[in-house]
Amino acid sequence: MDEKGLHCLQEEVKKNLLKYLINEVYSAASLAVSTYREKTFLDCFISVGTAGLNDDHEVDQTTVFDLASLTKPFVTLPSVLLLIDQGKISWDEPLDSLLERSLADRFAKVDLQSLLCHNSGFTSHRNFWKSLKSMQDDQKKEWLLDCILEEGLEYETGTGHLYSDVGYILLGYVVEKKSGVGLDHYWRDNVAEPAGVEETLFFPTQKEQNNLGDRWVQTGHCRWTARPLIGQVHDDNCRALGGVAGHAGLFGTSEGVLKLCKEYLNTYHHRKSELPVSVETFKRAFNQVGDSEWSCGFNLPSPYGSSSGSYFSKKSRGHLGFTGVSFWIDVAKQVVVSLLTNRVRKGDDMRGIKEVRPALHDLVVCCLEGKKNPPAEPGDS
Repeated sequence: MDEKGLHCLQEEVKKNLLKYLINEVYSAASLAVSTYREKTFLDCFISVGTAGLNDDHEVDQTTVFDLASLTKPFVTLPSVLLLIDQGKISWDEPLDSLLERSLADRFAKVDLQSLLCHNSGFTSHRNFWKSLKSMQDDQKKEWLLDCILEEGLEYETGTGHLYSDVGYILLGYVVEKKSGVGLDHYWRDNVAEPAGVEETLFFPTQKEQNNLGDRWVQTGHCRWTARPLIGQVHDDNCRALGGVAGHAGLFGTSEGVLKLCKEYLNTYHHRKSELPVSVETFKRAFNQVGDSEWSCGFNLPSPYGSSSGSYFSKKSRGHLGFTGVSFWIDVAKQVVVSLLTNRVRKGDDMRGIKEVRPALHDLVVCCLEGKKNPPAEPGDS
């Protein structure tokens, strides 16, 4: 990233972030870019909007966002991969062995890999929170597991791909069963701390929720208490479970997201990495599964209309989160882009964020590579 590219990022990207802010796509946004050049990473952070209980604090790379489904590739995936490295589970291990319980015959083909790459057959989502919210805390996990396993599959395992929160909820159970501790504790002690992100990527504690500062971004209001969701996870099922699950619950900053993405990039390229997962295991998770748009834990760029824009290579891997967050890692160009927003605070309309993501990714690559064709302006088709 030369001086011209850095100036482009700081000026042009911020200008576009501000336009989308004015268009009320979000009230807070933080974009982070890193490019690997000459054996070092060059980072850039651009943020707009406000945070805090009274929306009076300017957003920067230390502002805390609800990372929603980025929990899947940042928490559940590396925890599973580490358990594989430790010999506690295997890629083709069936679900009954993973959960250490007898299951109906319909689950016979479900294994670890099918859960990771969303072709297990489990449904996408259910409103479990409607029952969970009135239960005692010590009853919730067992009830939810029983509820999931009482249902049938949406399709025969291995015959399709359906993005599934339910599958990753089960993977959270697997981590806890095979490690003997809570998902949040296993991940923090064995992944986050070794990777150096325990202060910037985390599950909020009750103490943090009770003493919120001006660094936290609000995402909306709780469906059943009407209280502002700031420091509490936006996902209803995860919130009803207490804030920790295999599909959601992680909070973090642009600094934290970028740091972990760079460790992923280092691991892929066999460079020194603080990620405590072997290269062999990590790269297997990175491999595309069949002709789908999924690897184990990561999304691939769509042929048309990808959120990564027009310039990220086919070797890119990323993930989106419902609150308006995302990251993309291009292992060919060695570029990382993270975009954190709170688009859900502006309502359920997703048209704005669907326009923002590809436009900003295109602009970033144009700045880095000196391309002349600009992305679409806000409001353009």
